[in-house]
Amino acid sequence: MDPVIITPDDVAEAVRRAPNWKSPGLDGLHHYWLKGFVVCHAVLARQFQEALDQKSLPSLFTTGITHLVPKDRDTIDPSKYRPITCLPTIYKTLTSILSARITRHLNSNQVMSRVQNGCRGGGRGTKEPLLIDAVIGKVVKHNRRNLSAAWIDYKKAFDSVPHTWLKRVLELYKVDCTASSGSV
Repeated sequence: MDPVIITPDDVAEAVRRAPNWKSPGLDGLHHYWLKGFVVCHAVLARQFQEALDQKSLPSLFTTGITHLVPKDRDTIDPSKYRPITCLPTIYKTLTSILSARITRHLNSNQVMSRVQNGCRGGGRGTKEPLLIDAVIGKVVKHNRRNLSAAWIDYKKAFDSVPHTWLKRVLELYKVDCTASSGSV
């Protein structure tokens, strides 16, 4: 992957794609304002590039506000809550730029299989399962067969993946280290 150089156009594109009123973090800044203040894009591009070059982000970029959201109506049991952290809009903009670069690298080098849709942007992960369900349903009905199904509930499905493993995968796919190293 070529070294990451962030331009004002990168900032403008990331801001353009972002929802106007998505919950901001401590910066209290909504993307709506960044879309209007185009003059800020060059300054942000410089600051983002400086942070990447120094492999360090200001704590303002990475400090979030965590809210506890109840999973169900049992609000007395602490295990029935999930934490949601709202990160600063500036940080969301930077990670959007880096994500776009990494995605471009993965696509241009055909790192991900064409059938791997779970991690691709632009989809909601519902079309393929619905198509598969419809096809299986038609085949079962046409062949007059019984169908059995099983579901597995992964209780820890959204726990974090070790960062050492993530870094190793990025190295294997030759993702530029400034896009993935240190506190960046």
